[in-house]
Amino acid sequence: MSKEDKPQKITFKSVIRLVIFLFLAWLIISFLSQQSQLKENIDDPTVSIDETMGGDVLGEMYSRLPQDSRNQIENFDKTETGKFFYNSFEYVKEKLDGFPQKQIKDIKKGIIKNMSEEMIRQVDEN
Repeated sequence: MSKEDKPQKITFKSVIRLVIFLFLAWLIISFLSQQSQLKENIDDPTVSIDETMGGDVLGEMYSRLPQDSRNQIENFDKTETGKFFYNSFEYVKEKLDGFPQKQIKDIKKGIIKNMSEEMIRQVDEN
């Protein structure tokens, strides 16, 4: 025994319900998107603390540190770890020996050499 389907009718009441539903859905979506944008700004590592909270937050945080912690930060370059980092940085700089600039010069020389050889070849052909 199968039931007969009722014909679907669009009434004024169903249109009002649809409009209310769409309005509520729009409100919820816009609210959630604003919340996610605020959360993204807080979790984004490229956004600094000053941008999210405003003002001189780092200065305030630094002033609230205990004196011994401030001394450690100010004298970091005199510690063993600071010396290690400085020496490592200098070693890497020495080993690179102007790497990007040398590479760029070599590429420019190669381009000029190829262009001049091509121009000489074209002159010889004509």
